[in-house]
Amino acid sequence: MTEAVANYKLAKDNHQLSHIPGSFGWPVIGHTISLVKDLYGTVDKQYKEFGPVSKFGLAGFKGVLLCGPDLYQQIYLDKEKNFSAEMGYMGSLGRFYKGALLLRDHEEHRFQRRMMQTAFKNDAMKGYIDTMGPMLNEAVESWDGQKDFHFFPAIKQALLDVAATIFVGLGKDDERADKLNTAFTDVANGLMGLITKEIPGTAYAKGKKGERYLHEFFGALIDERRKNDGIDTFSYFAKEKNEDGEYFSDQDIVAHMSFLLFAAHDTTTSALSHLLYHLGQNPEMQQRLREEAQAIGKDYLEYEDLDRMPLADAAVREALRLHPSVMMMQRRTINDCEIGGYHIPANTILFLAPQYVHRMPEYWDEPEKFDPDRWLEPRNEHKRHSFSFVGFGGGAHKCIGMHFALMQTKNFLHQFLTRYEFSLPENFGTEMQTVPLPKPADDLPMVLKRLNG
Repeated sequence: MTEAVANYKLAKDNHQLSHIPGSFGWPVIGHTISLVKDLYGTVDKQYKEFGPVSKFGLAGFKGVLLCGPDLYQQIYLDKEKNFSAEMGYMGSLGRFYKGALLLRDHEEHRFQRRMMQTAFKNDAMKGYIDTMGPMLNEAVESWDGQKDFHFFPAIKQALLDVAATIFVGLGKDDERADKLNTAFTDVANGLMGLITKEIPGTAYAKGKKGERYLHEFFGALIDERRKNDGIDTFSYFAKEKNEDGEYFSDQDIVAHMSFLLFAAHDTTTSALSHLLYHLGQNPEMQQRLREEAQAIGKDYLEYEDLDRMPLADAAVREALRLHPSVMMMQRRTINDCEIGGYHIPANTILFLAPQYVHRMPEYWDEPEKFDPDRWLEPRNEHKRHSFSFVGFGGGAHKCIGMHFALMQTKNFLHQFLTRYEFSLPENFGTEMQTVPLPKPADDLPMVLKRLNG
């Protein structure tokens, strides 16, 4: 290994990309404004004009935009260890979540992932599902009769309550849950701030204050969690030991817990909001999902029931295909390498736009259409290429909480669809927000109708 490669974390981003077709866009901001207004259209224009590999500028970063499942397969599988997730995200997520699992590379990533695996194995998941069902039942029941009901803030609050209990071990009425919510919301807003110095009054400064609160909060509770018999995720992390029989460091545990709240909660909130946006326009599919949920014949799902909801699984994946919860993924090259026939120098930022590959007509029939059946027999469109869908990432960095997220969405659909029929109001909004969190721009107003019985 050369010294340059060994010290890749110290190297500056490479901008020497004159041999790559494309455009960095406007000075400093690049294509940011266009991307926020119309992510798919911006990437589509770039792809059609310059091909699957093109230079691209975004939010102060200059790098290379990649389009297509073959390229994504090369990046995500990373067989030659050419790509760094840590350095790809260092200038964005890394400003607040340094040390999180996503921001670890190769052996270090594998080592840290071991700490988290027990918390997402079957035994742990069975404990989570027992907690989740009654909590979602209470939340969904409280929506009955609400005037001017908007789904996004309602599900966001419900999932925050679930996350505080299952991930952190806090009771629903624990005042610390609200403080946690405020802190990680401030961090999320800080990520989007144009100013990246801690100047009082800025979103960045508020985010940094939230980051410090999260670190202090989790750090102060680790010893307590190691001594208790809790079945929350935090307790699993705190008690996990490495191969030498030693606990993982407090610093590692704090980093992973802070990011888990952000990654798990916001992505599921986004996915459900988009799913219900489509189901509100498709009463036939809504009814098919309702009948699947009713056929379970229980007040609350048990772990074994999850496999009895294949249509729900397909519907969630279809919502994520059309509207990925993470709109832009990033890596940075460690070595000089070849991607799509082009020489890419070391330390070059790579941008990957999941939504674009999810809508490529070479791999999906009528790609703009919401059609969960495309995931089921006999069509199985997702099997045409193993990286035509990257809604949960891929390779070593594939989302560790994927099964938890699907479990949570199925639990919600079971509670919601067996209780209500719903529709979108006349002249409902079709505009979609992409940052800081993908969602319907109008927060998804809907009309709930209580089912008889």
